[in-house]
Amino acid sequence: MRYIVWFLIIGLCAFVSVASDQAQVEEPLQVGEAVPDFTLQDAEDQEHALKKMRGKVVFLIMGNRKIREEDNEWGEAFQKDYRENDRVIAYIIADMRSVPAFVPKGFVKRQLRRDKPPVTLLLDWKGKVHQAYRTEKEKPNLYIITPDGKLAFHIKSNFNQETYQKLKAVIDGFKD
Repeated sequence: MRYIVWFLIIGLCAFVSVASDQAQVEEPLQVGEAVPDFTLQDAEDQEHALKKMRGKVVFLIMGNRKIREEDNEWGEAFQKDYRENDRVIAYIIADMRSVPAFVPKGFVKRQLRRDKPPVTLLLDWKGKVHQAYRTEKEKPNLYIITPDGKLAFHIKSNFNQETYQKLKAVIDGFKD
């Protein structure tokens, strides 16, 4: 009987510990805060490191395969306005954790090379960048990073002109 009571107490403590860990929601990154660095590969296996982008304004569109159309809308609008501007760069960072394990990475990369997104798409296979940036799955997570590596703007939003104009104003604020 004593072992059963101890077993129940230990089980209850473990449950409470797990539940409290899950209840803790990390605060989103704050404007002015240094952003986490990352190095990811694109579909051509070329590496892209955030550290190497210092000196440029970086626009990150973070999403997953289920909201790729929304991610692409953001990328298309960006390309229309900033294609010729070499001081601003954009990336779509795809959370690849939702890709079924039986689908080979090579197959996914071939598909992406055939159906190219409007801006370079980086593959976050383990979701570590999405975790570091505390993204959500339902909508694109948009980040503007200053030339010195700090967060200038963050929002979770499907594409709309009003939000795009706010984002554009932030980017344009960094022009010489």
